[in-house]
Parts: sequence; structure tokens; C-alpha cells
Amino acid sequence: MEEWIKITAAADDPYAYAHAIKQIKKKPIVGYFCSYAPEELIHAAGAVAFRIFGTRQNISLAESHLQSYCCSLVRGGLEDALKGRLSFLDGAVFPHTCDSIQRLSDIWRLNAGFKFHLDVVLPVKLDRKSAGAYMIDVLNQFKAELSAALGAEISNEQIKRSIAVYNSIRKCLYDMYILRSKNPGAISASDIHRII
Repeated sequence: MEEWIKITAAADDPYAYAHAIKQIKKKPIVGYFCSYAPEELIHAAGAVAFRIFGTRQNISLAESHLQSYCCSLVRGGLEDALKGRLSFLDGAVFPHTCDSIQRLSDIWRLNAGFKFHLDVVLPVKLDRKSAGAYMIDVLNQFKAELSAALGAEISNEQIKRSIAVYNSIRKCLYDMYILRSKNPGAISASDIHRII
């Protein structure tokens, strides 16, 4: 029950949760948009990967920086950055996954004022022979840039441990989805959302 109270508190106010982690554990916090961010490398660097989902508040400042087609995630994330609600972040990572995130990357770099800003340009055509080699180069470059930004060495052993941690998390989420598919009343959709 104590764990559920912690999960609920973190889900209800993720920014307060991140502030507490930074104060108590003294770890850097790296914000990211999109599930394609290399969270394992952030974790291996001794930082906390923090998914930015956007604001629950009205948007006023971000509108002057964004194109009309930008989604609510981009608008809300930029709004929170411009209003100082993401002040606990040490930096941010932008996987180039859609037009809005790519444009946000440049706007964020010029206006948000965080310690560091990293782009991750992932391969688009995964069925090419060159995609694997390109992805390795992208991850090695990200590892080097992140290491420099945080002043932390990232060893292969740390990466292996972080991959194991994240794979364990993914396995637990998978098991939770299987449980819910077999018994929909076992866990509600809103509880799954809180956990994620």
C-alpha cells in the first residue's frame, strides 16, 4: 500500500516528485520528450530520466513561439519551461521523431535556458543495412555528449545494468497489461496511467 501511495503522489504532481528526487538524492534530472529517448544512457550516467508530458495549466507564453500545427505535448512542455515550472531539470533531450519535436528543439534551445540541450537524430529507414551502424553512431555520440554535459563517465558495465533495470520495468508493464487483458477489472486504465 505504501508503494501505491508513492505512485499516486508522483502521478498527481510529477514536478513536485522530481523536485524531491533532486533535493533528496542529489541526482541530475534530464527531461525528454517521446519514448524514443535513450533513457538507459541517462540512467547509466547517474541521472533521472524525466518524461515531459506537458502542462495542466493554461498556455499563454508558448503560443508566440510555435507553429499552429504543434500538438498539446509540445505546447504544454514549452509553456512549463518558459514559466519556470521545469526549473528542476538540468537539461533536456530531443529525439527527432516528428516535425513538432524537431522545431521545439530549436525553440527550446533559444528560449528555455537550461544547462544543456541534446538532440538525438534517429534512423528513419530501419530496413536499410546502414541503419544499425548509424544507430550505434548516434548512441555513441549521445553518450559522449551526455557524459560531457553531466560530467559523468558512462561505462559499458553501467549501461548493461541500466538496460537490465529498464528491461525489468518493461517486463513488469508487460505483465500488468497481460493481467488486465485477462481480467479487465484487476486494474483500471487510470491506475495503469498512474503507474506509467
